[in-house]
Amino acid sequence: MANKLTLVVRFRIPEPQKQMFLAKLRDVFTHIVKEENFVEASLVEDMRDPESILNYEVWDETPDSFMKSQMTRPYRADFEQMIAALKIERTPAWYSTIEDWKRA
Repeated sequence: MANKLTLVVRFRIPEPQKQMFLAKLRDVFTHIVKEENFVEASLVEDMRDPESILNYEVWDETPDSFMKSQMTRPYRADFEQMIAALKIERTPAWYSTIEDWKRA
């Protein structure tokens, strides 16, 4: 599990911008799911605060290799520009796996 990386990104998205955000993120993930080091991802919405969304991604990467290889992909450019233009709040956090459990 040395290179297993979990990236959790919290977004704060005002309701009027949410559909545009989701459309752009879905477009990005049409490419991400084809990446060799991608493992899985999910997008969840806070049930009490729908403007709070978490993007949960698991990669077979290190934080450094992820930043060098993934964040420079051309397909991410439109999404990154939208985040900046709409001033969407984004808080990333890196986690390493300590243990895994699966349904028996």
